[in-house]
Amino acid sequence: MIADQRLDQILQIANKQEFVEVDDLATRLNVSQMTIRRDLQRLSDLGLMQRRYGGAVLCNAAREEKDYSTKKSLNQESKKRLATVALNYVNPNDILYLDGGTTTFELAGLLDPSLNLTVLTNDISIARELLIRDVATILVGGILQKSTQTSMGALAVEFLKQFSVTTAFMGTNAIGHDFDTMSPTMDKACLKRTAMQIAQKSILLADNSKFYGYSLNRFANLADFSAVITNKNFSEAELKRMEALFIHVVSI
Repeated sequence: MIADQRLDQILQIANKQEFVEVDDLATRLNVSQMTIRRDLQRLSDLGLMQRRYGGAVLCNAAREEKDYSTKKSLNQESKKRLATVALNYVNPNDILYLDGGTTTFELAGLLDPSLNLTVLTNDISIARELLIRDVATILVGGILQKSTQTSMGALAVEFLKQFSVTTAFMGTNAIGHDFDTMSPTMDKACLKRTAMQIAQKSILLADNSKFYGYSLNRFANLADFSAVITNKNFSEAELKRMEALFIHVVSI
């Protein structure tokens, strides 16, 4: 098991129990205690875990999702640039899905009404923006989450299954070391998977802050997307890993 995979394993274990012990992790992952201590320190440096005597605990920031107003204020210029590049994947008469989020909100503000588009979204703010721009919009029904202004749950999943879209523009809360994309809740992860299933192709918009973070629920891998639009500068080793997995990255 390579180091990055081991870090993800530690984070998954930490999500299931309050406290992880060095000796227990060493036994379960078949490595030395010294290796585990180095791993826990690395996760601490990344802000994902807090060291404790004999082990560590998962930071609250790794479990929780920021509210909409907080997310909207972060990395605004990067999000606008990602949205501008994503616009190249929009064609006349497309039926699009815009995943809930502040980066996809920027894309909504760039859509041209003359292209005769139809857009499905679970994001109230996106739906409002599209209404102002006179773009045909279908708002996904479901349970509304106040903090993110999105709909979710079993009703939203069943609602979405009735449709087929040409392109789904997706966001993610975090991207793991194995390039898994993650969401903080099972409901959101399930809705994201469904959106990708009904789409002919899926495009991920992710700024560099999303890489090598952690969230509780996996919904896809970068290899599952037709393109990954990001402003992250990858090392040569990272690029080789992604090439081997047939991950198509569009760097801005």
